[in-house]
Amino acid sequence: MGAARNTRQKQMVYDALVRLDHPTATQVYACVHEEHPTVSRGTVFRVLSGFAESGQVRRVNLFGSDARYDHTLAPHAHGRCRVCGWVQDVFLPDFAAIAAGAASDGFCIEGCEVEFYGVCAACSEKQMRESANEA
Repeated sequence: MGAARNTRQKQMVYDALVRLDHPTATQVYACVHEEHPTVSRGTVFRVLSGFAESGQVRRVNLFGSDARYDHTLAPHAHGRCRVCGWVQDVFLPDFAAIAAGAASDGFCIEGCEVEFYGVCAACSEKQMRESANEA
């Protein structure tokens, strides 16, 4: 019975992670807890940590932010909106080859986190509307 419950809890956590797209552990917990109030914060955090350690998801450490979790495992960078904090995947040509095989003076690179920052489409549109209203 415990294993089935554990599997259901893991599936709930994974589903929330995918639905939220680059959430923090706290955001995943809030989503899971809303639908399943008996699932504890500790369980959600342990499951996410286990997913990251096993390679099922990526733990993404962005500057000045709590760790986020990403279900996209293909090599890619991230873009973060400086206005609202939204994070999105950024796929670059040749990024996979560079990230996987680069070496410099005997230092073998095993991975990297590349973060771009700017303004997302929604915030950009909102800023343009506000500017138009001020004129």
